[in-house]
Amino acid sequence: MAEDNGPMLLGGNVSASVADAIMSQAQALQVEYESMTGYKKLVDALLKKLDGSDADEKKLADGTLPAGTLGTGFAEADTLFKAYSTVHSELQKLSQGLASQIEALGIAVLTAGKGYAGVDEDTQARMRAIIRQSKQDYVRDRDPQVREDEQARQKAAAQQGTPTPTPSKSGGSY
Repeated sequence: MAEDNGPMLLGGNVSASVADAIMSQAQALQVEYESMTGYKKLVDALLKKLDGSDADEKKLADGTLPAGTLGTGFAEADTLFKAYSTVHSELQKLSQGLASQIEALGIAVLTAGKGYAGVDEDTQARMRAIIRQSKQDYVRDRDPQVREDEQARQKAAAQQGTPTPTPSKSGGSY
């Protein structure tokens, strides 16, 4: 005797396709997580290399060179030291930001199948803190996507242009 399993099979196929989509997303997040982790290791290695070198900010700030060795009124030396401090500070901020983003991605990977509601309150609070910090650290002027979007808007506006009115040649009057 034949059984009619049509609706059951359809339901099973839908569930399987949803599960496949969730697994695919989780795998994509895992790849992104691994990429960011590798990038952060590179940034941390740069910081460690700078911190351990003769160019270490503390060594420079402590004055490994006696005052006046480079001469007095040598603005370039001050500018170089300020540039180094800026680079070092920005690398530290980058490392901290990457650490937060990697943590957020890790949480996303672990909770991919549960949904946000299935995550405990401590994890939700941590995610909100990461988002809040990311928003505080965001510098719109440094965002290349913002520049690209603005250039695209300007290009579209230039292509559309404003039509120039032309006088009527019909000879009619109002």
